[in-house]
Amino acid sequence: MTWLQLKTKLGQTDPGALEAELEKLGAVSIALHDAGDEPLLEPAPGETPLWSKTLVSALFPPDAEPRLLSAALGDLVDTSELRYSNIEDADWQANWQQRLTARQFGERLWVVPNNHEHAPAGAALVRLEPGVAFGTGEHATTALCLEWLDSAVRDGDLALDYGCGSGLLAIAALALGARFAWATDIDTQALDATLNNAKNNGCDDRLRAVHPDVVDNSQQFDLLVANILSGTLVELGPTMETLMRPGARLAITGILANQADNVAAAWAGWANMQVTKQIGNWVLLTGTKTEISN
Repeated sequence: MTWLQLKTKLGQTDPGALEAELEKLGAVSIALHDAGDEPLLEPAPGETPLWSKTLVSALFPPDAEPRLLSAALGDLVDTSELRYSNIEDADWQANWQQRLTARQFGERLWVVPNNHEHAPAGAALVRLEPGVAFGTGEHATTALCLEWLDSAVRDGDLALDYGCGSGLLAIAALALGARFAWATDIDTQALDATLNNAKNNGCDDRLRAVHPDVVDNSQQFDLLVANILSGTLVELGPTMETLMRPGARLAITGILANQADNVAAAWAGWANMQVTKQIGNWVLLTGTKTEISN
């Protein structure tokens, strides 16, 4: 399959706003590199190294129109610096494999390449195969969720990964002790990727990947992790309330720092959400469902 690749350069500024807009426009993969093509792996929490020039590259479905993308990005970048090209799956996967390394999140959780042979004793492992829908933990929001899961998951949890993409977060919850996970996404390709990744990790019998409309409202989840756009999180508040049991642990991101108050206010009637982590301009809101909703 051929994908549309967009590339542009930024000065020494936080790329968070551009990343958010690219996701909103339908980017299926976003990567950050310095101008010398050295990959940016996610820094330790609280650290955000910035280069003098950052190369931002994004992949879009083949039917994306460069003219419309350029028009939508005009307030954030110099559109004369936008570069478009077509890229094949094989080329993208080769680049992905070259830069992926084993990474630790929290105390127990490790995300490793599928061919990684050496793992620490007692580690909770998630093995990765390349694919356009697969989050790897490199992006700040994914890293925030993975680190939170390491400390939040309890044995026997029923977990919900809302807006699952590759299913990385749901699979991580299972590796950490959850008994079962539901993974939802509106993209059928993402659901297929989630199932394939679950099989690769030997947990497909404990995971269900479905469209959000198919989630059983009678389920009462112990844990929610959602890495999606802030506007969608605001809209989803009432839906999440019906799916969570009282006391359920919650983590949501895809939220820029200046959007956090608005999202927290939208959930305030039933959950006490607060910013507990920040990487660059991205924040993680965590909390619990209150015993009695207001």
